[in-house]
Amino acid sequence: MTGLLAALAGAALVAGPLLAITTLTRPSPLRPPRPRQRRLPPISARPVLYALAAGGVTWWATGWPVAAAGAAAGAVTLPSMLTNRATTRRIERLEALEAWTRHLADVLGGSAGLEEALRSSADNPPAPIAEQVRALARRLAYRTPTEQALRAFADDLDDPAGDMIAAALILACRARGKGLREVLQGLARTVAKDVAARRDIDAQRATHRTTARWVIGALLGYTAFALANRAYVAPFGTLGGQVVLAAVIGLYAGAFAWLHRLAQPPKAHRFLNPSSGERS
Repeated sequence: MTGLLAALAGAALVAGPLLAITTLTRPSPLRPPRPRQRRLPPISARPVLYALAAGGVTWWATGWPVAAAGAAAGAVTLPSMLTNRATTRRIERLEALEAWTRHLADVLGGSAGLEEALRSSADNPPAPIAEQVRALARRLAYRTPTEQALRAFADDLDDPAGDMIAAALILACRARGKGLREVLQGLARTVAKDVAARRDIDAQRATHRTTARWVIGALLGYTAFALANRAYVAPFGTLGGQVVLAAVIGLYAGAFAWLHRLAQPPKAHRFLNPSSGERS
């Protein structure tokens, strides 16, 4: 009974900060949409549950608060560190941007005006950028100046490739000259080359994620051996042992963070200044 109460206490200790962060970062459903700002994404309920389960079970099995905190933190951070979902989403968005640019060039080739082509591209946009394209068409429908709408579109995409395409469209909007179709086709080819290069680089970086998986497998095997031999790990139950365990967990966390950094592409910098004003 005492062990169960300790497990529940550990779960509550871990749940407090996580639920507080979730409450502070969750947007209010009654609040009107605001301009897009860079901020930390809200923590969903699933990682919180994983953290509670991992922390509670570890505390129940060992009675070590440091191990429980480390297990909870690992349950939240390790899944994203061992996968390339963020990179895959970025590549899919670039592919969608390439397809949208080619479609826009084709529509402009049919003697359509720039604003008309932009609004018509929202009828069936590629899924990864559908929200941004429809927001662009909505701004144009609300008589937002074309250049301001395109800058807001670039802000929504938050990608250097989006800046290139938006900048070409802004220049075409100012000059109202010919040749935009050829420019967009050239940009689409450039984005396609960027996508191919990113896929090759991601395949090379996958070795670092594989190394991290092997390290975690070895760590789990050692943990199972230690739990089966209580006399071997008994010193960790003392105050000094908890300090040593915290140092060991910190070293592992630093190693995983380093491997994760090696597996991630560098942050690309935009060149268009963020637009100002409210978004619709």
